Amino acid sequence: MIKLFATDLDGTILTRDKGFVQKDVDALQQIGRKGIIRVIATGRTLFSAKKVIPEDFPVDYLVFSSGAGVYDWRTHELLQSKHLGAEKLKELIPLLSDRKLNFTLHWPIPDNHHFYYSKGEEEHDDFHRFMSHNEKFARSLDEDLPDKDYTQILAFLPDVDTYNYISGKVSGIKTVRATSPIDGKSIWMEFFHHGVSKAEGIKFICSLENIDEENVVVLGNDFNDLDMLRTFRAAYVVSNSPQELKNKFSVVASSYEGAAADLLAKLNLL
Repeated sequence: MIKLFATDLDGTILTRDKGFVQKDVDALQQIGRKGIIRVIATGRTLFSAKKVIPEDFPVDYLVFSSGAGVYDWRTHELLQSKHLGAEKLKELIPLLSDRKLNFTLHWPIPDNHHFYYSKGEEEHDDFHRFMSHNEKFARSLDEDLPDKDYTQILAFLPDVDTYNYISGKVSGIKTVRATSPIDGKSIWMEFFHHGVSKAEGIKFICSLENIDEENVVVLGNDFNDLDMLRTFRAAYVVSNSPQELKNKFSVVASSYEGAAADLLAKLNLL
């Protein structure tokens, strides 16, 4: 019996140009009335998620920053946060700087929409787009770096080979590959505390709600959903996902067609 439904946000139930599909909103309301716990698991920060998710949206929990934080949407309470740790910065910043990559270093939760940035030698259009969207929260890494327990690092990569190279150089750190929600194609690489993942955030909610992991269904669309797709047996992706993911997981309608509603109907939950 399904007792918890978790879905990614961007590209899954939130489209870049049309927002939420009403049939998904209606479906989430319906399963909520049946007592099913509803979770959004996103790579966005808490601040960024609140900008696009209405306060009265039919969801119970938010797993944000790829699992670095868990937030109770009903009570507006921050329930859990995990930070990268100061020691890991000594390893990561030189590695990324030596590769001359564009990257950002984000403050502790809940203020991790604020960040320091380092501009690499090569131009990266998506980095410039990210900076233009978030300029008021940015400070140059050339400044003295305050002693904070930073949440994450976000690097803007030229290709997948760079991701694979850097992943092989770090240990005790969670690395996440993501597709840019800004242009829908650029490769992002995120670095977190080793215990961070969307799956762990969902497991934490399961423990709060006394839900067995066998009773969880998850829906995603991109590589940063892989940990939750691999962790839970009932795992689905939208039809606008990369082909690599569609080859591995069951496929439902696209984000534009009401992917969550399609899945929940297939599971006889509506």
